[in-house]
Amino acid sequence: MALSGLLLVSYVGFHMLGNLQVFEGAHALNGYAAFLRDMPILLWTARIGLLSLAVLHIVLAIRLTLRNRRARPVAYAVREYRQASFASRTMAASGLVLLLFIIFHLLHLTAGVIDPSFADRLDAEGYRDVYGEIVHAFQNPFIAALYLAGQLGLGLHLSHAVTSSLQTLGLEHAAFNRFFKTAGPTVALVVVLGNVAIILAVFLRIVRG
Repeated sequence: MALSGLLLVSYVGFHMLGNLQVFEGAHALNGYAAFLRDMPILLWTARIGLLSLAVLHIVLAIRLTLRNRRARPVAYAVREYRQASFASRTMAASGLVLLLFIIFHLLHLTAGVIDPSFADRLDAEGYRDVYGEIVHAFQNPFIAALYLAGQLGLGLHLSHAVTSSLQTLGLEHAAFNRFFKTAGPTVALVVVLGNVAIILAVFLRIVRG
């Protein structure tokens, strides 16, 4: 579960970096998207691999939860948290929010099912107009709010998941414990700020079509 989670985190980071090209304009972002589509074998291998990782991660999470419940079928009479963070206590909830958000995101911007108006639209250079699609989407207050809510779930999940995964893999040492403890919140903050910057820049008309 730790390995699958870290691989998914790596993808989330690269995905965010790629999307930040929206600040460079339509030519940069649409060219980047076209570059990925021009390598269908690599693109579909990555998509199938990511889908497999996501399914594996969810299945393992459910198995681990059930195993924990079987190990202690009787609930604690009183719960007092000493070290467990809010993010660690809400992993199931943030994971569910994240799953629903990913499904919505794929149907919305990847498959063009929710809003097909830009699904086949091309820019002046003949590329699929991903830039225009993003601008059109995030100028809608409802869509922008949904994506911001998704970032809340993503941030909470990453905050605990990265640190927990490193600990699970045994990557702990007295000299680096502080680094490992802050790795999760740091990664979560960077990814969420990058994604939120895109959403708000479009919504506030800083980035325009």
